[in-house]
Amino acid sequence: MLKRFGPRFGCQGVYNSLRKIRQMVSQSSAFHEALEILDDFFHLMDSGRLFTLKDPDAYRRLRRRVRRALFTVLMEGRPRLENLRGLSWPYDALLRNRSYLETVARGASPAEDRLQARLFLALLPFPGQWRELLRLENRTDRHPEIVSLLAEEQRKIDAKIVKKRQKTFRLRHFCQILKVPRPPAEKGVLRIFSLPYLFRIPGLLKRISKEYVIYMEPPWGVLARHAWLRVFSDLEDPCLIGAGGPEDRRFLETQAGVVPVPLAHGDYLEEDGTVPLGAEKRFDIVFNGLYDDMPRKRHNLLLELLCRPELSRLTALFIGRGASRHVAAFRRQVGALGLENRVTVRDNLPRREVPRYLARCRMGVHLALHENVCRSIYECFRSDIPCLVSSAMAGFDFHQITPQNGVVAPDDALPAAVCRMLDHLDPFSPRKWFLDHSGCRNNSRRLNDHLKVLFERQGYPWENDIVLLGSSGANRYVDPEDYRRFRPAFHALLAVFREFPLPLAVVPE
Repeated sequence: MLKRFGPRFGCQGVYNSLRKIRQMVSQSSAFHEALEILDDFFHLMDSGRLFTLKDPDAYRRLRRRVRRALFTVLMEGRPRLENLRGLSWPYDALLRNRSYLETVARGASPAEDRLQARLFLALLPFPGQWRELLRLENRTDRHPEIVSLLAEEQRKIDAKIVKKRQKTFRLRHFCQILKVPRPPAEKGVLRIFSLPYLFRIPGLLKRISKEYVIYMEPPWGVLARHAWLRVFSDLEDPCLIGAGGPEDRRFLETQAGVVPVPLAHGDYLEEDGTVPLGAEKRFDIVFNGLYDDMPRKRHNLLLELLCRPELSRLTALFIGRGASRHVAAFRRQVGALGLENRVTVRDNLPRREVPRYLARCRMGVHLALHENVCRSIYECFRSDIPCLVSSAMAGFDFHQITPQNGVVAPDDALPAAVCRMLDHLDPFSPRKWFLDHSGCRNNSRRLNDHLKVLFERQGYPWENDIVLLGSSGANRYVDPEDYRRFRPAFHALLAVFREFPLPLAVVPE
């Protein structure tokens, strides 16, 4: 269809067609059905009529429908939810009705009602969900819905592992020792920045937590879909979970056994001294997004913006990693829209090359539906270009966007925001903001402060600070010497991993 519209009607015709298609899809999409499901569910609780169904299968079907509806509105439908109800609406309604369910679950209600109330609290993202789910999961007589959930989680983890092109990992590929343990009293600190589902193996995390306090950064944040992260809330000490977005942190604050901190991934971007400043600007806009995940990153939305009349003269650079077939598909889409002369596509650049490309751009645009922090936004700041960010994005703290470094705007205001920023770039000084407020040194110090508070609260001594964290590379040590010093501790940690049946091969250096 895009090929048919492109050459014949030009970019304006494509834009009008895409706009009409979006309007039709919006009116008839699953999003509105999901809203209706949630409205009906919240009304049942508000009216006190939830437990009149009396059919266990009806409750099971309702919970499944509500879970899917929450996923739809909080993930795929975020821009529409922002416009219609506000992004906090589902969480506010869940919070409002938690006490109603707890009263039924803990009170003198019939046994079946008490069971159904506990299942609602455990299987939906109510405040305190993980604690309720662990209680039901640890029972010897697990309810069939709990058994089904555990099986579904395992299937998803197995599918992720099967999709991994890399089947053999070194420990430093997914975790990093920040501070070595010093028996008998002082624990170490272990950062988990990838493959968090690997630690769902029964007993593995608890064994590691005997020697380490855990700091874990979920790659995509938390939201409603990651109930399996509850394993990190059931340890000897509280687990620090790095969550960039306030939405994730508010949910985590209600879970026992975890301490949310507003630091993860991109917050530790290295203050690279090789950033070329003052380069000639060739592109108006740069879009840095994974080609393997274009629906979440929303490449299509930027292409649509470029087809709008007021942005029809702008040039754009797309960079990012991805499989060759996905990059090729995107190039075909650019061609179908007749944008070859205005859009340049680069893929799989070495990280050291990214600053050189960014330096040739005037501003960045980031439109992803969800992240956990976002490295590419900070890469723009480091290269001294401001960034426009969609306000519908989950997993980023918009307090980090200031008049010094960028703009946050809802989807319908993006075109005007692009024009305004490009016409008034002089007031921005994003690199200065980055060096003053972000980067690996500033944020490693902040994480160190959070950890010291936790160690003091747990009664552990604190003799040595953590090492500097980075956001890239196989081991993420800013100073390679730190990794060499910690090698004996890595070998000891590897011995622990080998006590458990791992679905991936973990090898020494």
